[in-house]
Amino acid sequence: MATREEIKSEVEKVPEERLEELYRVVRTFSREKSPGAKESFLMRLSRIQIEGPEDFAANFDLYLNGEKSID
Repeated sequence: MATREEIKSEVEKVPEERLEELYRVVRTFSREKSPGAKESFLMRLSRIQIEGPEDFAANFDLYLNGEKSID
């Protein structure tokens, strides 16, 4: 249990502007599957990262139909 208290103590030292970043790391760490646990579909989807132009989401249909090009 000493480790949990040490972690809490260190979290108290984190500047306010970095707390959201720390929260994302802790949340990801705590959600990792335990040995033998099946990963959910949504957890797999959350790991997908897509690279594309800034307007990719807004103009997805145009890229899909070839009216716009990623080049």
